[in-house]
Amino acid sequence: MKRWALRGLIGLGAIVVVLLLAFTAIGGWGLVQTPSPPFDLAQAPPAPDYAARHAWLAFPGSNGLERSAPPGMTAIDERQAPADVFFVHPTTFKGSPVWNAPFDASDEAAPLNPPVLLAQLSAFNGCCRLYAPRYRQATLNALKEPRALDLAYGDIAAAFRHYIANDNHGRPFIIAAHSQGTAHAIRLLQEEILKTPLQRRLVAAYLIGGYVPDTFGELGLPICAAARQTGCVLSYNSSETGRTGARMITDTRTYWWRGRHVTNGRSRALCVNPLTWARDGRATAAANPGSLPFPTAPFGDTAKHLTALVPALTGAECRDALLEVTVPWSAPSGFVDKLSILFGSYHLNDYGIFYAALRRNARDRVLAWQQRNDRRPPLPSGGEER
Repeated sequence: MKRWALRGLIGLGAIVVVLLLAFTAIGGWGLVQTPSPPFDLAQAPPAPDYAARHAWLAFPGSNGLERSAPPGMTAIDERQAPADVFFVHPTTFKGSPVWNAPFDASDEAAPLNPPVLLAQLSAFNGCCRLYAPRYRQATLNALKEPRALDLAYGDIAAAFRHYIANDNHGRPFIIAAHSQGTAHAIRLLQEEILKTPLQRRLVAAYLIGGYVPDTFGELGLPICAAARQTGCVLSYNSSETGRTGARMITDTRTYWWRGRHVTNGRSRALCVNPLTWARDGRATAAANPGSLPFPTAPFGDTAKHLTALVPALTGAECRDALLEVTVPWSAPSGFVDKLSILFGSYHLNDYGIFYAALRRNARDRVLAWQQRNDRRPPLPSGGEER
């Protein structure tokens, strides 16, 4: 066969593969079917009772997957942890086309539950006790339906109030989130924390993998501009250098601002570089202390050893409201997925690509909060590598 013909067949095959991947990605994430019948609050799944342990995806004392750590790192003794993390998980449900998922959906129906604990929440176990409420999350098809988002947020607000009243005991805390969770955390900050006594105990807000307006300072919550700054907010959306597909996450999204849902007239999406902890400046791959491949089954249900981190995987730079990264094709498996191939979006591994940097930074900010507020004893070492 002539070389030009062979090259054409290879090119056609590549197109077919991409189309198949696109179809799989769209179908697999439930973007084909729209929930039916129309939204009806009376048909919503039962609400969680946050006094019950099963209403929490992560809770201190359970030794769940969120207590896992990579080689050379250990989870802090929860009895010595000087701070907490209240984590709002992303969309994990991939089941039937409904508006809101049952809060207690199984891992089969919500298969991203274990990876979220392993690759996202575990990044905070070197400094903090970990709380992650289950909630009636809006399904992927319902993320533009304000009533579905309101229902989901109502659960998050109830969980946070329960946590503050029964578990926090005056301790400093971090708000962390990803994707849909970030949308709810934006509202939680505005309705439950800012301009209340709780704001003094806010170490930082890590609102990753979603649209976060870069005008939070107008509400009294400054943008993080240094690694040890406290009482501030940061966000980023990882995108392959030169590609803009990740804008599907930040553009034309409905979010909560000043007491109502807003879609139009938005400010730019916030981007804080997790390798410089500032909005400007380019970091080379050498500045990235370690990236975690996306976890794969079998997961188990108790803490375990995570895969070894990959040092110097990629650098990062905030450019036009996206965090540009360059993950090499030679990278180990677990860093390239359908979203990154099709759209240049590393959304699924926003936390993992910067795992060690996030883990270290959470400890640094907690320590800085302790020092500024004269809280003792100091943060235990926790066996962390520096």
